Amino acid sequence: MDSLLIEELWAIISPYVPVSTPSPKGGRPRVPDRDCFRGILFVLREGIRWKSLPKEMGCGSGSTCFRRYQSWTAAGVWQKAHRFLVAVLGEQGYLNLFRCVVDSSSLRALQGGEHTGPNPTDRAKNGLKRHLVTDANGLPLVVEIGPANRRDEQWLPGLLWWLWIMVRALGRQLPKVLQADRGYGFEWTLALVLAWGIRPQVAERGSPHGSGLGRTRFVVERTHSWFIRFRRLIVCHERSGEHYQGFYELAACVICARRLWDGRQTDDNWEPFKIAA
Repeated sequence: MDSLLIEELWAIISPYVPVSTPSPKGGRPRVPDRDCFRGILFVLREGIRWKSLPKEMGCGSGSTCFRRYQSWTAAGVWQKAHRFLVAVLGEQGYLNLFRCVVDSSSLRALQGGEHTGPNPTDRAKNGLKRHLVTDANGLPLVVEIGPANRRDEQWLPGLLWWLWIMVRALGRQLPKVLQADRGYGFEWTLALVLAWGIRPQVAERGSPHGSGLGRTRFVVERTHSWFIRFRRLIVCHERSGEHYQGFYELAACVICARRLWDGRQTDDNWEPFKIAA
């Protein structure tokens, strides 16, 4: 991730970072927040353990960066920054909110926790699901995690609620169309989408393949691939669901920020960032 992007991203995130007060007892000088932010991004991108953070980076110890990440996650820093970036993308015309796309993807969870569950598609091994709502270009509007043993359609009410919060902050109306696969094609979910004033384009349960939705719904699959380019998100090592959710929100910030500063129209070859060799 290039240094310019990190600096620009920090300029957006830093206003949401809680202000620290020096200890009256004195002690070792506090590691600057900006340096800790670089360390947090490095852990997210490379997927390393906190204690393996290289000291040569000048970001402080892994323990320091983890405590800072823990504090900022609890304060909702990443979520607030993500909403701000989506708002800026909307103002500058990079969002296509005529339709949105919903999808989920399963992954392993090695440490367990309330945010995980037995994956019925992976021999009941511990896992979770990443639930996404994107705009028509594949930019992440909502990202939520949950146990792998909960069916996709059960998450739709919450995803629609968060989508409404996001577009309300933009001063926009809800999308006209929602696209999803057969995992969401129940009568009650279709009725719910209609109740929100959105037209569902969802393949019904039991219907044959070949609906043709894949020609436009592929964007959410591409966004899933963007997220797993952040190596910390390939497999869940977090015991806390809040911490893993925070990593996803920070990754969404990076994707949105890169799209904003890239300045090009979204196409099939656009990459939100590149992993260093």
